Amino acid sequence: MSKPPVPRQVLVVEDDARVRGALREIFVNDGYQCLVATNGREGLDAFQMERPPLTLTDIRMPVMDGLDFLKRARAIDSDAAIIVITGVGDVGTAIESLKSGAYDFIVKPVNVEGVLIAAERALERRQLLMERREYHTLLERRVAEATRDLTAALNELDDTYRSTIEALGSALDTRDIGTHAHSRRVVGYSLALARAHGLPESQLRDLEHGVLLHDIGKIGIPDGILLKPGPLAPEEWKIMRTHPDLGRRLVEPIPFLRGAVPIVYHHHERWDGTGYPSGLRGETIPLGARIFAAADAFDAMTFDRPYSVAISFEAARREIERCSGTHFDPAVVETFLKLPLELLETIRNGPASPGQPATKNPLTREH
Repeated sequence: MSKPPVPRQVLVVEDDARVRGALREIFVNDGYQCLVATNGREGLDAFQMERPPLTLTDIRMPVMDGLDFLKRARAIDSDAAIIVITGVGDVGTAIESLKSGAYDFIVKPVNVEGVLIAAERALERRQLLMERREYHTLLERRVAEATRDLTAALNELDDTYRSTIEALGSALDTRDIGTHAHSRRVVGYSLALARAHGLPESQLRDLEHGVLLHDIGKIGIPDGILLKPGPLAPEEWKIMRTHPDLGRRLVEPIPFLRGAVPIVYHHHERWDGTGYPSGLRGETIPLGARIFAAADAFDAMTFDRPYSVAISFEAARREIERCSGTHFDPAVVETFLKLPLELLETIRNGPASPGQPATKNPLTREH
């Protein structure tokens, strides 16, 4: 069995007993549940307790007038439909009430049909306002949910990209025997150095991608050259030195990796202009490549490889300082020398670093 409909509720705030009684009779006869109050203060107490959807209030009343009641009631419930009842001489005040949030005003003497029509319209407008706000709230919630889902998807995609790039960097390290986890360590040194040197956080992702993929071009270098245990012949060096350009051509077509190109292409440039492939000098070398050069050399000197034996951190720092202005950007070197040894040790001994295989001599082959 269905429940009977809940009667509509109206509050009448009117100090004139005759008008108050007439209005009550009009609304009760039309199926409303009618509350009455004799002044604004009494009406505000009833309004606060019952929160009626519709209120009619006189303007001129003792204790608290209708305009003050209107403002206070609207502060309690901004959705309240409030109609002002006014005498002919108070039309200006009634218009002021509209500016304060009243839905409409009725001029005395009241007309039964006019009162009910105004009441219906006020309630319809209130319902529309509430439905619109609920719709906006629902829309905002759905947008928030969609944004959250999209953010999660983008983060997942970003994690996938990152994992793929790290796996590719690890694969490159594994192919170049003796450099296992080299890229991961150099990422740590490079990011620490970049932050200390003032590189904006927004540029660190491109730096990280460039470091992880700096030697991607070596996949195009024959194993007979890449893995040769002894010195390379001039023709072999010529082939080896094509790997930055091979790397650039591999990375450049991939939109989210384009920011890595300056490091991939220029990581063998030298401050004094004697590097390759472009022979860039000084600050014409991209800053990311200058930061990478110091971090990469430090890792190469402090980790055993088939063609070099590790030296101490202090010795490696002295060597980098000695090469300031030739191999390396002097400003980058100055920042690097300020990095705490404890930080470098943490990066060096991180979970990506394996045990060291022992072998031979310092930095004589490219890394």
